[in-house]
Amino acid sequence: MSASLTQALEEPRQKVRIAWLELTCLPCGEVAGYIEDGRVVRPVYPGGIRLEQGRPRCGRCNALLFGGERGVATSRESIG
Repeated sequence: MSASLTQALEEPRQKVRIAWLELTCLPCGEVAGYIEDGRVVRPVYPGGIRLEQGRPRCGRCNALLFGGERGVATSRESIG
């Protein structure tokens, strides 16, 4: 093996850390989705989040979404 490949295999891998923020609708109580790392918006179900004029809205009742719980996860499955 080459020296660089051996060195790459021996270095410990960094754990993935995903900062997340829950998007919640106050009127209907729906958790519509999450914002990951401050830039990726992921709905909980298809159509759960709609963007109108750059503002996230609830796919169920069309009300504005607000930030709820937040945290840091090591995988997408552990968000929420």
